[in-house]
Amino acid sequence: MGRFVLALAVLALYIYAMLDLLRAPSAKVRLLPKWLWAVVVLVVFLLGPVMWLLLGRPRAQYPPAGGDGGGGSGGRGPGPRGPVAPDDDPEFLRRIDEQSWSARMEKLRRDREGGGQPPTSGEGSTPGEQADRGGV
Repeated sequence: MGRFVLALAVLALYIYAMLDLLRAPSAKVRLLPKWLWAVVVLVVFLLGPVMWLLLGRPRAQYPPAGGDGGGGSGGRGPGPRGPVAPDDDPEFLRRIDEQSWSARMEKLRRDREGGGQPPTSGEGSTPGEQADRGGV
């Protein structure tokens, strides 16, 4: 059983290395021409696929560090990078926070001036809001 699993792993390594080699752009392959890498992978037992993966395979192209803090395109290739969802957008979160803060301050101002409505059930029932109104 152990030999079968080992043979299956070696076969999977060969298949993966050959498919990766075939999909790699010829101009990006390192050290040897692409056709010679195919020979090395097929002829050199076990070491050929490992050599391809370590030495011949094109280096991954990662976007520059920093970015815009967004989720990006999810590996779908080049394109505009930006937040995926509104809650991933720092500008959106900042705007929501400012709106929430402004609404709370306006409500507090109305309550202090006496023109505001008394809080209904569930409104203003947190200890912080009660302390703002002078309650306990």
